[in-house]
Amino acid sequence: MTRHVLVTLLLYCVVAMKEPTAAQAPRNLTANSNPPQVVRHDSKNDNTVKIRELVDRQVQAWEKHDFGIAAPDWLPNGELISPGGHVPAEEMQTAMAGYFKHFSDLRVTVKNAFISTDGAKAAIEWDWEVTRRRDGVRAVTHDAIIVDLVGGKIASWREYFDFSNSIDANP
Repeated sequence: MTRHVLVTLLLYCVVAMKEPTAAQAPRNLTANSNPPQVVRHDSKNDNTVKIRELVDRQVQAWEKHDFGIAAPDWLPNGELISPGGHVPAEEMQTAMAGYFKHFSDLRVTVKNAFISTDGAKAAIEWDWEVTRRRDGVRAVTHDAIIVDLVGGKIASWREYFDFSNSIDANP
């Protein structure tokens, strides 16, 4: 075959692999024919309503410095894991009090909340805006969270954010 024919065939393959149009069915490019089912916030979905309520309680607890608001959502052996460390649920109120010795005026803005259809996993995206007490610097940390739920209660709350760019790293 000539180089021209090979280039033409290559271009044809590239064009054929383009994203499907609205009229075409999307292709399954993975071997897994059963990808995880995730539902966006939809008031018609009971699991979605429950996760949004749970997230709202977590936000309230942090903004009000009162883990008692969120404690019923946690398993006794639940754990918060973040770039800053690990905190067992039983030590959360103490960790909160320690945090607010260095920071004030926390505002949490929930961007997204998702939950698996079986209610066992959730993903949350929120912005954590806080003022550092020692110098008044205010900053926002963009945070992604993966939650493992057992019986609707938090077994693990894992936060992912860039600790090096967060004022939380330097109280």
